[in-house]
Amino acid sequence: MSSQANTTSKIIPLESMRGLAAFMVFLFHFILGFMPQRHGQESASAIPGGNLMETPFFFLINGHAAVTFFFVLSGFVLSYSYFRKGSCVGLIGSIIKRWPRLFPIALISTLCSWLLIHYGLYSYSETAAITNSQWMARFAHARGDFLNSTLGDAFMQGFFFTFFRGDENLNTSLWTMHYEFIGSLLVFALVPILNGMRAALAVIIFLIFMLAAFYISVYMCAFIMGCFLSYYRCQITHYKSVLPLNRFMLSVSLLFIILAFGYTEPGRGFYSFMQMSDASMMRPTRILIHSIAAVVLIEIILNYETVYALFNSAVGRFLGRCSFALYVIHVPLIFSFSNYIFLTFLDQFGYRFTVLLTFCLSLFLLFLVSWMMTLLDERWCRYINRNVKKLI
Repeated sequence: MSSQANTTSKIIPLESMRGLAAFMVFLFHFILGFMPQRHGQESASAIPGGNLMETPFFFLINGHAAVTFFFVLSGFVLSYSYFRKGSCVGLIGSIIKRWPRLFPIALISTLCSWLLIHYGLYSYSETAAITNSQWMARFAHARGDFLNSTLGDAFMQGFFFTFFRGDENLNTSLWTMHYEFIGSLLVFALVPILNGMRAALAVIIFLIFMLAAFYISVYMCAFIMGCFLSYYRCQITHYKSVLPLNRFMLSVSLLFIILAFGYTEPGRGFYSFMQMSDASMMRPTRILIHSIAAVVLIEIILNYETVYALFNSAVGRFLGRCSFALYVIHVPLIFSFSNYIFLTFLDQFGYRFTVLLTFCLSLFLLFLVSWMMTLLDERWCRYINRNVKKLI
């Protein structure tokens, strides 16, 4: 493991992967909205044998896998510094800061979405009629009467209800925020339990928490796995890999990651062998498979010098810094700006070129807006850190 990962508060290659995962979610939704036939998630419109979901190449755009990776990575990085130093000093401050740390970006997104609705700047119905995307037609499957939301509704959703109740109908990408908030509190609860614990007893604790999480909220399994990976690396193996460090194992691990991240239920085409008779088990199985692949990916990044160096760059740092804002704001941007570009130039340039043009212009605006939001968010975080430090 590179020494940088031991001495800095953020591990840049992992931040790079966070940014790539956020970009993957954007790709997932963009293709689902403008090219659902090639995407494959909507079986009614998917081209049989000609969509990504039926192939392992789906790992390039699988937003489901990216979200699970977010959760595993959160479990890892939120606990890493405490396990590394073998102390829980500062843990109370982290708990106090968690909600204030998360809500500003979410609040900005819901207020922006409300303004776009209020001034009639969402044109998703017209686009959906052309692309046949049910995701687009149903406003990303938003629940409730979002069109008649008030400014107060938008404020309370982004500020409070998204995190404590799971509301997300003004910006459906915020569905993860409830899990992120609860999962981070679970990680902070595990840290003092595991710190200094013997490995054998820790395994028992791990199995108990995993079993409970599987039946209560399976996404919590991802946070638990990330937290236990952090504990195991810092306090059991002392930063040594749990994987054999050789080219064969690297190849096998990368192949597993591609195949695992390429899967989503119900399992069609290449993944037909993963269809299950019990439909209720498909989603939990997918989340566990993606969680295991995320753990393997983190191990590869941290232990193979060539992989670590590949993601340890200025570009990776930039992607990591923008990742949160990019993830949160991309759905409102797709439903407003992307649709506007698509509808404006469709007759002039034809379908395929217009989709490409829409993607390029949307990507530019997405990174521009994300960077501006990130700068604002970073100032807010510094303010929160100073005041929480004074408080405790």
